Amino acid sequence: FTCSCFALSAASVEPFPSSQSSVVKQAAAAITRAYQDGKINKQTVRLPLSDAMYSDKEEGFVATRAIGWQGGPQETIRFLAPISSSVLRGIKTTGDENTGGLVARVSEQILLDYDGSVLQTAEHPAGAIYDIQALLQANTDNYYLDTIQKIEEQFSDTPGKKAKRLFLLVNPAWRDRSSWGFFGGQRAQELILDRYETTYAVDEFIVANERVGLLRCWPDDWAVYIATKEKKDDPTNMEVMSSLLATFEERP
Repeated sequence: FTCSCFALSAASVEPFPSSQSSVVKQAAAAITRAYQDGKINKQTVRLPLSDAMYSDKEEGFVATRAIGWQGGPQETIRFLAPISSSVLRGIKTTGDENTGGLVARVSEQILLDYDGSVLQTAEHPAGAIYDIQALLQANTDNYYLDTIQKIEEQFSDTPGKKAKRLFLLVNPAWRDRSSWGFFGGQRAQELILDRYETTYAVDEFIVANERVGLLRCWPDDWAVYIATKEKKDDPTNMEVMSSLLATFEERP
C-alpha cells in the first residue's frame, strides 16, 4: 500500500463481507446512499469474484494465493451477472418504496460476447424514472467510451429530464488513466475517471503471506482488513476478514 494518509482505526466503517448475501446487501445499501444522499448518479462498483466467498467454503492453496476468479471474461460474466442483478434489485432509487411488494425486473443485453460485456436494465415498478442501468465488464476499447457516452445521453442524463437516473459501471477492466496507454487517456479521464466515483468495491490480496481485504462502502473511507481465524486452535476453521488495520481517504 502506497498511500500515507491513513487512520489506524475507524468507529463506523462497514465490516468486510464474508458471503454473497452480505456483498449484495452491502453493495445495494452503499449505492442507494450515494444516489439518494450524495446525488451521485454515475457510479463505479467493483464486486469481488472470490470462489470461497460465494460458495461458503475455504479456498485451496492455489486459489487462496490468486484471490479471485481465474476464468476469462466470458466465464466471469456468467458468474458476475447474477450477483449484479441481485444488487440492482436491492437498490432503492426512490424515497417512497410503496411498490406493492414488487421488485425491479432485471433484463440483460449482451454487448460484445468475446469481451463478456453486458448491459443490465432494472425496470422499477414505480415507473421508468426510477430505472437503473449497469454496464458490466467494460474495457479500454473506444467502443465502451462511445457506449458510455451514448447511455448517458439516452438514459442517465437525458436532456429535459429533472431526475438523473442511476448508471453503474460494474467491474470495469481499467484502474486508472494508465490503463488506456498513451492514446485515449485524456478522453477516458474526462468522461469516466473524473465523473464516476467508486461507491462500492471489494478486493483481496496476499501481502507477506497474509490475506488482506480492501473495502470501500460509501460514504466510508477505504478500509483495509486482515484475515484471522475465529478459533486459532482449529486448523479447519475458515479465515474471516475480522481485523481492521487502517482506513484511507483514497484507494491505497
